[in-house]
Amino acid sequence: MAGYQSPSFVKKLKIDNSLRLPANFGPEREKNRNFVSGHEQLLFTLNSIFMIKRRLYLLSVLTFTAVLFSAREVIPFNEKWEFKKGPFPADSYLNAQKRNSPWETVDLPHTWNAKDMQLRVNSFYEGEAYYRKSYFFPETMKEKRVFLRFEGVGACTEVYINGTLVTSHKGGYSAFACEIGRELCPGQENEILVKADNKARPDVIPVNHSLFGVYGGIYRPVWLIITDPVNIVVTDHASPGVYISQENVSKQKAEITVKIKLSNGTLHPKPVTIENTIYTMEDKKVLSRTEPVQIIPGGLRSYTTRFTLKHPRLWQGRQDPYLYRITTRILEEGKEIDRIDQPLGIRHYEIIAGKGFYLNGKNTPCTE
Repeated sequence: MAGYQSPSFVKKLKIDNSLRLPANFGPEREKNRNFVSGHEQLLFTLNSIFMIKRRLYLLSVLTFTAVLFSAREVIPFNEKWEFKKGPFPADSYLNAQKRNSPWETVDLPHTWNAKDMQLRVNSFYEGEAYYRKSYFFPETMKEKRVFLRFEGVGACTEVYINGTLVTSHKGGYSAFACEIGRELCPGQENEILVKADNKARPDVIPVNHSLFGVYGGIYRPVWLIITDPVNIVVTDHASPGVYISQENVSKQKAEITVKIKLSNGTLHPKPVTIENTIYTMEDKKVLSRTEPVQIIPGGLRSYTTRFTLKHPRLWQGRQDPYLYRITTRILEEGKEIDRIDQPLGIRHYEIIAGKGFYLNGKNTPCTE
């Protein structure tokens, strides 16, 4: 998951070129100091400060606008975690002593094998370790759904919110997401605790460290995702919840199918409208479809939209890596309550025995 996508109208705002800093601002100014009078230096400095303030003001306006109109918040959740590496004694008293000793402050991504796995062959720490983070969730979160998305943890994981287990995951090479809102206490600090364990075990691939070691830790970024009660599903194997397929691709046309999974976290049926729109790379609308639907309470429903795109510009690898964009919006009484943007490269490929790899009907060496 990439981060937040700004609304289209924000992208269309143009920044005045006059806001650029003067060419002789900074180090170059020192070279010209002897050629500028004191009065001119003062005017130059004031003008530079004014232009910098204008740029900062415009940036703050754009940032506020993007957040204000964001239906889904996707927040990096990687700074100021506390870390404690095992092994942890079996004796409960000694175990408590170790857990109560000072924790190390780390930022994610992080692994506890950054040094020992590089220095000692088959002699590195494999086992349990813990990450914890205290985070304040405001009262406004009562009306929201809150998720954590982990891009990768080596290799088995348990996630606790305020002491309650909310999910477990096996495998260090796949992302996973969990809903945590039910266990949060809005209006106060909450503890997020993550147990990671990279010890080899027969039910998790790779089953041993002989071929290559599995680094332990939260070694990829973590995201905090906040949505309305009705959303495009977040916990379907940590996917975007929007699934795009394509058939019968040629220079004449391409058939595009968009499948959306919606989740209703309320106790009542919710009437919403699904809107799928295809945009060019230049942000020009090509096709759009809307469909009113009724989502059952507490359930997960799938909906499909089909497009026939005429004369598409094909994705031709590095020669022409052209990408369309599909924007999926969920509307409730005309208001956007969730949105996902997905890239789309339209292409057809096949491997023909004895001939090689073909991209859009063109024989393409794998080095291109």
